[in-house]
Amino acid sequence: MAKSRNRKTLTALSLQGGGALGAYEYGVLKALYEKRGKGFTPKVVAGVSIGAINAALLVGAKGDPLTALDRLWRERLCVSWPSLPDCSWAGLTPWSANSLAERNLSFFANSGMYCLKPEFFLMPALAWLKNSSLYDTSFLRETLADFVDPEKLNRPEKTRLIVTAVNVKTGQLSRFDNSRMELTFDHIIASGSFPVTFPMTQIGEDFFWDGGVFMNMPVGEAVNALEQIEADNPDVEREVIVIELHRMQADLPKTIPEAAERFCNLIFSGKFALDRKLYDRYGAFVDLMGEIDRTIPADSPIRSHKGYKMMTRHRKIDRAMVIGEEGTGATGSGGDFSRNALNRRIEAGYGDAMAFFKKNR
Repeated sequence: MAKSRNRKTLTALSLQGGGALGAYEYGVLKALYEKRGKGFTPKVVAGVSIGAINAALLVGAKGDPLTALDRLWRERLCVSWPSLPDCSWAGLTPWSANSLAERNLSFFANSGMYCLKPEFFLMPALAWLKNSSLYDTSFLRETLADFVDPEKLNRPEKTRLIVTAVNVKTGQLSRFDNSRMELTFDHIIASGSFPVTFPMTQIGEDFFWDGGVFMNMPVGEAVNALEQIEADNPDVEREVIVIELHRMQADLPKTIPEAAERFCNLIFSGKFALDRKLYDRYGAFVDLMGEIDRTIPADSPIRSHKGYKMMTRHRKIDRAMVIGEEGTGATGSGGDFSRNALNRRIEAGYGDAMAFFKKNR
């Protein structure tokens, strides 16, 4: 997995959805940028849900992207509870009581992302019949406006940004790509509009839900876009870095919360766990097509065949790295935005990534 010293490396990032588990993603990105140096810039960033929000800051931050992500996760998205009185009589230390309160406080609101609609407080029995979502996400729009420069979000010549969402009516996956359209905050919010907690996001005449409903790991978008960049340059190598927030394998759950967490892991995991044999076969296939293309005469009629043109468009992915399958991983509930949980996940992502890079340098 060592990098060639004579070839330029083009990097694509695939950022998964997972709510508060996105803090782990930031920890991995922090380690990646630290290892690659200040000049590192990914050519492609594909994100879905919280991965789309992280991607928006990484590509379009008003200042330094890592500083913006640090503020987002350590300040803007974390919820805190004032110090509680002594609860030792109930078998709880003040710290554990605070922790328990913070873990559940985000049910009502997160000042950087959402708040429970007032009608669920005022008339909860009827609110379920009058609303298609629990929360209002205007706070998220304010957060994006504070952190992201829309102009920087739309510089595909520097970094191609792709986020996905599901069209609620058609059920089809939509790909919002800054090389093909001008991305707005609506596109980022649409990618994170998780049903039925968050409302549908309207863009034009269409309404969208979270792209993770269809596919919660946008690695296909990352690979396809990376293949198109400098496609005719033989002196580049391509790498895809995937951050996995939901592991396929885990211990058996012992409690209902653990069972619920495991259920979400299985539904939203990348479900590819990088089959190395398939990856090697794909690389061999691309190499073979390159040899065939060099062998066939320039005037051969087979060159005009639709299938031949499709196959020769593919480019080899020289390295594919999955971070999050080993080490601590992104643990806990995706709804837990407590300060302790977010800080713990940031450190876990950073530590897992550093261990991965050391092992695979």
